[in-house]
Amino acid sequence: MAEWQGYFYIENLGLTSQQKQTLVEALRLWGLRNGDPSPKKRNHWRVRLDSDAVIFEAVFDADNISVLWFRNKLAEIFNVPVANITSTTTTTEYGPLSTFKYNAANKLRMGIFGGLTATWIESHEAVLHFITDNRNAWELIP
Repeated sequence: MAEWQGYFYIENLGLTSQQKQTLVEALRLWGLRNGDPSPKKRNHWRVRLDSDAVIFEAVFDADNISVLWFRNKLAEIFNVPVANITSTTTTTEYGPLSTFKYNAANKLRMGIFGGLTATWIESHEAVLHFITDNRNAWELIP
């Protein structure tokens, strides 16, 4: 298990309210060091104003943030065949961004700020850049 400390986010593209809640509850348990005295190592999150996106920060198992692992986890959480979940990944200025589809319909987007090779500070800078660029959605005062 390789530890990675940083930020990632998910964005709802077509999940039902119950599916979204189920996924967020599962992701809130992901932190490897949730008992650590350092807050940045414990899993915590920030919800976008419309409640359709969440940014998480913690120390994570890097293997649990891979696209393949995440596809398998989505299949497990929602009790659907993993073969029906596909994904495409692109690179953005903030880091890799994967879109997950179920039966060809967009359902979820996941971004890893800075990527899994980023240091915590690089991931932190990427998430700050993202939030600044999207401040109206995340309720930042200019």
